[in-house]
Amino acid sequence: MPDRTHPRARTGLPWLLGTLLTLLLVVLATPPVQAEPSGSATPGSGAPESTRSTQSTTSRSTTTQSTPSTPTPRTPGETSDIPDVDTSDGDRSGGHGPRTSDDTATFARIDISSITPTLVTTSGPATVSVSGVIRNIGDRPLHTVAARLERGDRITDAAGLRTAPAADLLPVSVAGPFRQVTDVLQPGGQSGFTLTLPLSWNGLEIAAAGVYPLTVNVNATPDYGAVARVARSTTLLPVLSLPADRNRAARYVPPQPDAPTPDPGTIDASITGPVPARDGSIPANTSNPSRMTMLWPLAAPPQLAPGTLGGRTEPVRLIGDDLAVSLAPGGRLHRNLDVLRSLLPAKTPGATAPSSAAPPSTPPATSAPPSSTAPPPSGSATTSAPARSGTATTSPTDSESDTRATLRKSMCLAVDPDLLITVRVMSTGYVISRDPSSPTSETTPGKGTDAATRWLATLKQIAGEMCVVALPFASADLDSLARVDNTGLTLAALTSPADIVDSILGIKSVRGITIPAIGTLDTTGAGVLKSATVTKAVSSASTLSPDRDPDPSGRYQVGDIRVQTTDTPVTAALAAMGTAPSTPVLTPRSQIVDLRRESAVSRRQSAAAALAFAALTPPRSHATAVELQDTRLPVAGRSQFIVPPLYWSPTDADTDALLTTASTLLDSGAARPEGLETVVSELDSARRPGRLHAPPGKPGLARGWWLVSRAQAAAISTHSDLTLQLQASLVRSVDVEATSERYLAPLREDLLRALRSPDRDTPADRAALGAHRDRWVSAVNSTLTRMRGSVTMLDPGGRYTLASERSPILLVVRNELALPIKVRLEIRAPEELNIGDVGVMEIPARGTRQIQLPANADSSEATSVSIGLATDTDLALGQPITISVHSNAYGKPLFYVTIVAAVLLVGLVGRRLWHRFRGQPDPADADRPEADDHDRELAASTYEFRRESSEHSGGIDQYRQEDNTDESEPGPPDPDETGPEPADDQPSEDRGDDA
Repeated sequence: MPDRTHPRARTGLPWLLGTLLTLLLVVLATPPVQAEPSGSATPGSGAPESTRSTQSTTSRSTTTQSTPSTPTPRTPGETSDIPDVDTSDGDRSGGHGPRTSDDTATFARIDISSITPTLVTTSGPATVSVSGVIRNIGDRPLHTVAARLERGDRITDAAGLRTAPAADLLPVSVAGPFRQVTDVLQPGGQSGFTLTLPLSWNGLEIAAAGVYPLTVNVNATPDYGAVARVARSTTLLPVLSLPADRNRAARYVPPQPDAPTPDPGTIDASITGPVPARDGSIPANTSNPSRMTMLWPLAAPPQLAPGTLGGRTEPVRLIGDDLAVSLAPGGRLHRNLDVLRSLLPAKTPGATAPSSAAPPSTPPATSAPPSSTAPPPSGSATTSAPARSGTATTSPTDSESDTRATLRKSMCLAVDPDLLITVRVMSTGYVISRDPSSPTSETTPGKGTDAATRWLATLKQIAGEMCVVALPFASADLDSLARVDNTGLTLAALTSPADIVDSILGIKSVRGITIPAIGTLDTTGAGVLKSATVTKAVSSASTLSPDRDPDPSGRYQVGDIRVQTTDTPVTAALAAMGTAPSTPVLTPRSQIVDLRRESAVSRRQSAAAALAFAALTPPRSHATAVELQDTRLPVAGRSQFIVPPLYWSPTDADTDALLTTASTLLDSGAARPEGLETVVSELDSARRPGRLHAPPGKPGLARGWWLVSRAQAAAISTHSDLTLQLQASLVRSVDVEATSERYLAPLREDLLRALRSPDRDTPADRAALGAHRDRWVSAVNSTLTRMRGSVTMLDPGGRYTLASERSPILLVVRNELALPIKVRLEIRAPEELNIGDVGVMEIPARGTRQIQLPANADSSEATSVSIGLATDTDLALGQPITISVHSNAYGKPLFYVTIVAAVLLVGLVGRRLWHRFRGQPDPADADRPEADDHDRELAASTYEFRRESSEHSGGIDQYRQEDNTDESEPGPPDPDETGPEPADDQPSEDRGDDA
């Protein structure tokens, strides 16, 4: 650790002897009660480690003594995923923090409930007070419980905003005396405390603006152990300006009459701080204000059930009703949006707030400085947060209106289009799927329709008055998009969100810049942006190295991409606030704070200090910074680009603290607003080259555990192409509101939801993200398979017989989709059966169509024909059918036989006619017997006689039977011998006289 002793104190042997003597006296006078449970040197022990010659003789010390035995700690349970509803029982360590000595020997817990002031200004008190409760969470009593305040060195880089609260052994610059809290603290018991120290003389010895670590250190004696530090809690104290101080006023030197009057807000390089005023106050440094741009994310984890088709052709399915709770009054998204209503321009008299306004919420009195309402002097304003909508306030003054306008100019809503789509469909009615992995599972009615309607109306109202920028769709990860390598999905994730936001909110959003959900950019992600024609992005300053000195604007050119840098430790501090505190995935191990041991007020105070850090830490020249061990120009320059985590969960008190701090910085002149539109336009002029590298202590993003696997990437790319093929084949119908694009857009959106970036890193989160990805990809595959199987041919079954060799084949095609579809037939038939092509056909939605296939059979043999369906974009549909076709055609042999038979028939007919015309008997009749009398009689009879004879019971054959009987029995003589009898002798009934 570098020597922090002031240069003027290191003046030779007298100083050294004096220091040793002071150490000896303090050690002899202090009882050995400052042991650390882990056995390591600990800030806050009674014996001083060193004495620095500053403006006070307050003890600054660190010692090591005996170690008590370890009690059984009580640790809150972990959660597997960030809930969209508010929870306070989560793993507040972020899930992947290092196990510290306090984790292995936890006796007590400190819950800070009040810090006054939250931001030190000239108009505030000259003391710092910290109140809270000490709880015994161990298994044995604690005796002689005492607490004190300790201050660390001024933080000079953004990383210190998290390393200071995370450190187990934080160097102590100034420590106050121990104050006894209670004699005995039983297990499960608690005791309140209040610690107060002056800001400057004989107190915390703060002499310059900046951000300082502030620690509450608690010592006690556990049963069966020695005196030890049993708990600590570290937060941050931002100092904008300092109130009046008698000791500084006594050293005030008025300027010479002929000397130029120095600006109280400027830096004198020969001293260590701004020029004090006559009363000893130190004004805010306004010589080099930061340029504040603050995004305000509105996002939520994906809630739409995967595999559902759009265009209102199917009921809207959600995986749960958590989003409804979040949108309702008191929910996370409701709080995040409602606080912005206070920034809107003042309404005209008589105007009423929309019905969606929530009941007024009052932040705890302990979260804001009591002097926040006092009129601040020039150059060091202390501004309270704008009044929330619905509170009873008088008409805003011009100053309040200016504060609103200034703060509104510096802020920009960062909206996830996936959230907007979900809320919009919720407002029209939805159901909850009992099995999110199945697109056809049973459902229950949703209960958040009204809440979604009101929230969306409020958002439209606020978006009309503020800057809005679209986030990547569903927090899609850039490196995962690179692995999928699908142009359609890349454009849908990066360029389409602006169109979605503009369409739903009815505004014109800021375009041309991408804000990665993971918080930073690498070369692979830069390549993805280039492929989507996006040339500007936001990235962490910790992953970018300038080729030369840092740029004051914090903007660099990395290849073809212009990059605006941001400090990720500020993001981590904002993520630690609220009801579901977390740690960003790329946080280095040294910056991971165990959030379980920090109270909500402590975490809120650290977040407000982190927000103010850039404005309170102006850089010095390189030589001065090295000499004073002070702030150099960081990679982010004087840019104060603030990016909270996407799923942050601040409470009303948290957002009030942030807006109060931001307003104070802007009003004081320590920061000036810079709209996102200005940032985007000025990025075009960024010329300072820079190089991207891996995050500190982390592997490169291209090797992140959250990256989609290659098998899943291939499946996602394939499914995306299938949706585009289906979309091109679907036809809009007058009976259906949906277009083909709206019908299939949810499936592509589901694929993007499968590529979402992680928001924290625990084993449970890793497993949950993998399961989420599998479930979404599987559901999309199931729906695409179902859609392709919804267009089929009805199988006639058995044999199909053609009436002739040119008879058509009749088929029926059925379409169960909600839109008409264009299809064609894919036929495989042998050469003997020629089936004609009917081209592309349109099958009506949820209907059938009969198709006649022209066929020409050259053989009567049975043939097998395979007939399948495909879209006009060559996407196979349904299952092919196989039919057995039979034809009455006999081919060429039958043709030849028919010709020969016809020739023979014509020849024989001609021969007979030839003989008849010549009166000659036909030789073919030579072997015929002579006609008998009956035949001759019949031949000479009329048609009526022959017909009646045929209808007679015996018919013509009766005569022949009777003749045969006469011949066999004795009776009349043989007709051949006697000759024919006259016709008149025939029986009358045989002649048909009755007829």
